[in-house]
Formats: sequence, C-alpha cells, structure tokens
Amino acid sequence: MSDLTFAPKEVIEPESHLLEVLSAEIAEQYGPQLALKLKVVGGEHDGHAFTDYPNRDPNTGQVKEGSKAWSIFEACLGQDFYKRGLGLKDLVGRRFVARVAQTKTGSRNKLEHGTIGPVPPEAAEVPSKESSNPSEGGAEEDDFDDIPL
Repeated sequence: MSDLTFAPKEVIEPESHLLEVLSAEIAEQYGPQLALKLKVVGGEHDGHAFTDYPNRDPNTGQVKEGSKAWSIFEACLGQDFYKRGLGLKDLVGRRFVARVAQTKTGSRNKLEHGTIGPVPPEAAEVPSKESSNPSEGGAEEDDFDDIPL
C-alpha cells in the first residue's frame, strides 16, 4: 500500500461560464503576464477553479486595448475603467462571462480570447454552491396570482 495519495487535475470541457476572479497578480515567469485565478459560478462545474495567464505587452508591460487582459478588465470594471485609476486589486470578487477552453495539450483550462464579456443582467445573481444552501429554506414560493385564467 502506498504512503502517497494522488489528486488528478480536473480539466473541464470547452463551454461558456459565469466566472469570478479569486485573485489577480502580475506574473513574469514566461514574459509579462497576469495570473488570474478564476472560479466557475453555477452550473455543472460550479466551484471549478483554474488560473489564466493573459499576456501584457512584451516591451512595455502595459495591458493593451484589444488584448485578452483588456477584455477581462473591461468586462469586470466597465468601459473607461483605465480612466478611473482601477487596477488588479479591483478585479478580485468581480464576475464576467467567457468561454472556458483547454490548452492545445489539454493540460489545463484557459479563457478563450474573443469570448469575454460582462455578466448579462439575467445571470447577475447566480449563487455558487458555497453561497447557497437549500436546507436553509432559501426556495421562494411561486407567485401565480398574476396569471390570467
């Protein structure tokens, strides 16, 4: 019997999800990047967390308009976010929608550039499994009084 336990990495299939930013940091290991720890909110993969590494400009380190990083900032903080002096710390706790894909090797999840956007109003209040507990009587009664008969 082995004295080790093993935890295989979970990689989910490509699909669009509501995501929450858990942490946001500057990364430099493979050139100028950001390291964004993200969590799926709602649905079959609720709670699945992964890290995405959007690039920054290789010469200046800036986040350039049109980049994946810019799209994330704009989806989370709104247009003209850069005029309001907002930064990485302002992303934490914010939500956005995007297609979660797999790397070419299938070794991890990442965001698919070009699919990132703000949370639509109908998805704004999706609870995660950590924040919802059906045993607490959270179900609301349906109101059928306004249905014409």
